[in-house]
Amino acid sequence: MAMRKVSRRELLQATGAAGGLLALGVYVPGCQQRPSPGNVGSTGFKPNVFVAFDASGDVTITVSRSEMGQGVRTSLPRIVADELEADLARVSLKQSIGDPIYGDQNTDGSKTVRMMFTPLREAGAAARNLLEQAAADTWGVPIDEVTARNHGVEHGATGRRIEYAELLNAAAEMPLPASLRLKDPAEFRYIGRSATGVDNEAIVTGAAIYGYDFTLPGMKYACVARAPVFDARIRDYDPATGLAVPGVSALCHIPHTAHTPEFVPQEGIAVVADSSWAAIRGRDALVVDWDLGANADYNTADYRRELAESVRSPGTVHRSAGNVEAGLAAEGTLLEATWETAMLAQAPMEPPVATAWVHENGDCEIWGSIQDVQDTQRLVGLWLGIDPSRVRVQATLLGGGFGRKSQTDYVFEAVEASRQAGGPVKLIWTREDDIRHCYYHSEAVQLMRARLGEDGLPTGWLMRAAYPTIDWMFQAGREEPMDWELGMGWTNMPFEVPNFSIEGCRARVPIRIGWLRSVCNVWHAFSINGFVDEMAAAAGEDPVAYRLRLLGKDRTFDAPNEPQDPMESFNGTTVDTGRYRRVLQFLAERTDWGKPLPEGHYRGIAVHNSFYSYTASVVEIAVQPDGSFRIVSVDTAVDCGRIVNPDGVTAQVEGATIYGLSIALHGELTASEGRVQQSNFSDYRILRIHEIPGIIRAHLVESDAPPSGIGEPPTPVIAPALASALHAASGRRYRRLPLLADWNASRGQ
Repeated sequence: MAMRKVSRRELLQATGAAGGLLALGVYVPGCQQRPSPGNVGSTGFKPNVFVAFDASGDVTITVSRSEMGQGVRTSLPRIVADELEADLARVSLKQSIGDPIYGDQNTDGSKTVRMMFTPLREAGAAARNLLEQAAADTWGVPIDEVTARNHGVEHGATGRRIEYAELLNAAAEMPLPASLRLKDPAEFRYIGRSATGVDNEAIVTGAAIYGYDFTLPGMKYACVARAPVFDARIRDYDPATGLAVPGVSALCHIPHTAHTPEFVPQEGIAVVADSSWAAIRGRDALVVDWDLGANADYNTADYRRELAESVRSPGTVHRSAGNVEAGLAAEGTLLEATWETAMLAQAPMEPPVATAWVHENGDCEIWGSIQDVQDTQRLVGLWLGIDPSRVRVQATLLGGGFGRKSQTDYVFEAVEASRQAGGPVKLIWTREDDIRHCYYHSEAVQLMRARLGEDGLPTGWLMRAAYPTIDWMFQAGREEPMDWELGMGWTNMPFEVPNFSIEGCRARVPIRIGWLRSVCNVWHAFSINGFVDEMAAAAGEDPVAYRLRLLGKDRTFDAPNEPQDPMESFNGTTVDTGRYRRVLQFLAERTDWGKPLPEGHYRGIAVHNSFYSYTASVVEIAVQPDGSFRIVSVDTAVDCGRIVNPDGVTAQVEGATIYGLSIALHGELTASEGRVQQSNFSDYRILRIHEIPGIIRAHLVESDAPPSGIGEPPTPVIAPALASALHAASGRRYRRLPLLADWNASRGQ
């Protein structure tokens, strides 16, 4: 971390304050420091993490990550305020724009608190240390005799207290401390204590501004006619069919972009109109002749068979030990099974939306539901051929993201419509647009093969996976899983096996592929937990006891093929089998695993490590007289290191549980002749209120480890835990998602 001391004159110019003022700019590693302009009075001072006191002593904290329900606008300021010893009643928030001075602003990968916890603590501590030194100098006492407390500094020996506002002039003249005095965690006032979301009142009263709420005077609306098949091209279109709709004012061509596409849109026609209704009607009326191209033969059934054939042959080895062929040829029980998972859409409750204004001078302003404002700034600059500093990107609140709003094709559509229409344009997606044109979580097929020795443990274990890589967006020709994808639960699996091979197999890309909540962990947790359950059954052991034995001795090892820089690693630089063991034992104890259940009730368990965290779930079901089942309860234990806001973590577990159950029970998209068949929540089901378990419990493991991911890790364990419960109820193995279809098929429905 590098810190810049800002002169008192600069800050007085920046704010126009008449009295003393203190501000501190803190830069996270890898960010750029922009020189202060000569006259900062009109632009303000924009450091990475901005902590500023005004003359009254009130504090403004800038939040540089997007808020999409995960609580960063609540948690991040509490980290700063705790080290600052600020009175939260005197703290206000400012949402940052996209700018390299903030370092990484990608609100994705369950990394915000993990990456920013220490820099934000240091930001608050540096300001507090300056104020404490100013108080010590004022009283002529040693620094170790004074203590900051609740927006002031106290001298314990004499009982004197001086408010922060009275120290600002002196503190502003001091050099930054050579070293920081951080709080002992035992002294935390806000970190580790539950807090109500700072935006809750605005959300429940309708005052909160989401992307769909944002408006500008004179703004037009736009909706895009997009190709029904991935990578199709426009042969021709009839402008009169769209322009004939009342209210439609312009048609704007969204150009085709050759691979690698990154996040730019597919070719299409943006219909610009006076209202959203007119834009949608104009888009629907527009007649376009499409050249459907090579992907028009894509259908999910054939593609699934293609993936299944791919895993029958050796793939690229990403992690191995010993001699897997010898291990599989040994004496003992041979097990083999294949897991299949369906194509999914992220389906956030608020579909993609952005408002753009390309001004006459070429500058561009953007407002919308965006997970990475800074990368959007960079990419739009490239799209328009201007310096990114001329692109201003402001995130509104997001009505859910789940990875979809990191992929900003919809922003480019808004920018292009504004550029061609000559004014501000809000570009909207309907639910049907979102289901049929998103960046999909693709189908996957995974093969498991193992030989169990006399002790019931595997002497050899072969793991193969075939699914299209997300890296196709960035590098043409990629047609098999990458290291970082297999690192999400496969190559970093914690079990001690003497001979194993973990392989990625070929899978072409017939449709747009992108991130979805928990990404590849959804596939990997499903297959690994399912196969471990099958090995446990073959060994005649309880699945919890078997997992504990399969782990071997507690150990920590480097995650294979993973960047060892924590700032660059999504999955975790190391694997700690002790933490895996503890979260499993913790949940088994909390749920009285092994206790007799009421008649007709069954349970399953799963455990997984992802995004630096360790998570386990127990799902209990009750089979009904008609053969259906209901989910009685879901208990999830999480070890996500030190927790900033326990209530926020509990909310994330609850939300991830519902998201995971949606995937497990219903999540499936199908394609025929290159076209996605589903279009809305009527045929792409998410969990409905009557299906939500009556009990969802979050069990938080106390830990002094650094904070780790929480938004995504509780999702992958839900499907395998439910599949395990269904097996307990029926005796059948469930190896295909979604599970409800297989359950009903087994009952002849």
